[in-house]
Amino acid sequence: AADVVSDPAATAWSTSWSKLAWDFESNMMLSNRFDWRMACKVDVLLHNVTQDAPGELAPDSGIIGRMIMRYFVVLVGLATVLTVLRAEPLAAKEARPPKWSRDVLDAFFDDAREKLTGPRPDYGARAESDNSASASSLQRAGGAPAFAWSNLVTPNTLETEVKRLSQSLASTVTTPSQFKGGGYKDARRDFSELAVLFAVSDQYDGDARWKDAAAGLRDVFSQAASNSKIGTDQSYREATARKQDLAELVRGGRPQVPMAAAAVIDWSQVSALPPLMQRMNIAHQERLTKWLADASNFRRYRSDVAHEAQIVAMLADVIHREAFKYWDDETFSGYANDLRQSASDISAAAASDNYEQAREAIGRATNACANCHDGYRG
Repeated sequence: AADVVSDPAATAWSTSWSKLAWDFESNMMLSNRFDWRMACKVDVLLHNVTQDAPGELAPDSGIIGRMIMRYFVVLVGLATVLTVLRAEPLAAKEARPPKWSRDVLDAFFDDAREKLTGPRPDYGARAESDNSASASSLQRAGGAPAFAWSNLVTPNTLETEVKRLSQSLASTVTTPSQFKGGGYKDARRDFSELAVLFAVSDQYDGDARWKDAAAGLRDVFSQAASNSKIGTDQSYREATARKQDLAELVRGGRPQVPMAAAAVIDWSQVSALPPLMQRMNIAHQERLTKWLADASNFRRYRSDVAHEAQIVAMLADVIHREAFKYWDDETFSGYANDLRQSASDISAAAASDNYEQAREAIGRATNACANCHDGYRG
């Protein structure tokens, strides 16, 4: 320490570095965070050298120089960080509020609440009323209890028919030209039946696949059926969207459908009558009649016989419900009831492998269809 203080060269170096540290602090606006002892360490390291002879530095001066550079870099970095931290943040630029003309301002009330009249609506009471209406709509006309659909159709038949209709729509709704050229008629029939299937699933007296979403699915397919009365670009786009929704549902997904009431009061709003009559005609003439032509065919297609018979029984019950055309015509209702009963008997015969019973029942179904067509088809 005595050598450092007495050496004129060392004293000059110390003075120069002290001045540099002072200028560095002033120029970089260092606060009390600047550790002055750091400058002292630099000063000591710079001059804490040994001398072999007066005025000559020891061989370790290169190491000392590198140490000086490291401390200098640290000081510069520290000063930069402190400068950034102490800088005042820039004021955020905000857009000026718009200036509206008088004709725009006159279109609005200063306080809309002053223009309200009457008591505030009680939306809670309205929700209770809607729930009551939904509960009562689960009853049939005349106040009868909810219908036992399980007497006509099984949950497995409902699910299987939905899956088969998905395959049918995949081949029906393909291109705009094919759809407009007549495919829309088949799509309307399929969408109509789907609407009925989901309406039944929603009100089914037991577990049924997709029952929790059936009401919403009922409404979207009912709307698609209504719009498919004609083949247009718009109806094709909707048919395509519903086809994709159904395919997603069958694969195990859940398409986005709007919330819907769990009630059906007017079944004619679920589906029109003609598409349902077409579906029953396909079941009777193109399938059941052929499968029941002989005992071998009956046993070969026994599960399909039961399936088609249950679909016919379900639809025969739907077509003479209140608000459908001819629903209050006793003769028409009689034919519909005969068809429903004969179809149920065919299903029971298939389950018990009773071909003779099935043959007798298909004969009654044929008579009911023929008599109805003679009097009501036009």
